[in-house]
Amino acid sequence: MTGFKRTLILLLSLTLTTSCGQPNLLTDVSETDSDEALFFEAKKKIDKLEWSAAIDIIENQMSDGYAAQVDVQEALAGAYAGKCGFTFVDIINGLKNSSSTSIFPFFMSIFAGNTLDTSACDRSISIITSFGSVLQRTNDQNLFLTILGIARIGTTLGAKLDPTLDGVADGVYKTDFNVCHNYSGAPGTNTATDGWPPANPVPPAPIDPANPLSIPAPAAAPNRSITDTEAKKVASGIGIIFENMSALAAVLSGGNSTLTALQDALTQCEAVAGAGNCTATNVAAVTPELLYTIRVLMDSSAMGFGTCTPGTMPDDPGDDLNNAAYCCIRLKPPVP
Repeated sequence: MTGFKRTLILLLSLTLTTSCGQPNLLTDVSETDSDEALFFEAKKKIDKLEWSAAIDIIENQMSDGYAAQVDVQEALAGAYAGKCGFTFVDIINGLKNSSSTSIFPFFMSIFAGNTLDTSACDRSISIITSFGSVLQRTNDQNLFLTILGIARIGTTLGAKLDPTLDGVADGVYKTDFNVCHNYSGAPGTNTATDGWPPANPVPPAPIDPANPLSIPAPAAAPNRSITDTEAKKVASGIGIIFENMSALAAVLSGGNSTLTALQDALTQCEAVAGAGNCTATNVAAVTPELLYTIRVLMDSSAMGFGTCTPGTMPDDPGDDLNNAAYCCIRLKPPVP
């Protein structure tokens, strides 16, 4: 049994033992500080949910060559996933049992009550993606990565929108928290950096198709919001899920509501951002179009926290910019 499968099953059941019916590795080595012995010790730490200790052994005590082996790196990715703040059993059971189609609030709810370490999730993702493309990785690795994509979304949103860790965004939407704008200052200040509003606003102009990505912002920042850096993490998380959807579908029954919602989200994403732009798996690959699209989906009633319908946009300068049908409205500021 590989270290990765051992870690995968551990995270699914939390009952795995390191032995798996095989003899203690230490009986075959004369030195307890050999790479083999250290790897055995790291796996024992993983079995005991001692994530940081396992990481320290692999990253700081093993030889570089031994630590670079795929099975060791898989175990390291599993340790970082545990340190991130989730177990596979939570997510898989949640996906199987959920009737929710609101994927962003649902992914955040999975992590209720957990202490979250988003940087550990990021490290786990980077390890698995280093094994190659979706076709070069094993199905187990792709499933692992898909769950990590869900974790990246849930932990990023939860760390920012759910400080009480009850699994629900805290406060009233658009008053206490907002997913549409890249605020950079304290609550109550007008610090959105996505191009709106000007100091002395005038009635908005119609949408300019040549420049659709300037998003108007409310006058004051709410208590909690999603920055561009965080929105890009969410975008790359869902890109990971989209890229590995077949691995997820293999463990979920047909007609699963979350799987259907994810397939709908891919369709919606491609309708706004364009086909081929929705499978960015790292933040550097997230385009402005995809960044905006993810904000739209997070603002929608079907998938996110708001009440709008993606694709509905104001087409007249006199339209009410607060109309609930409009998702994260994007208008070019009028030319003076």
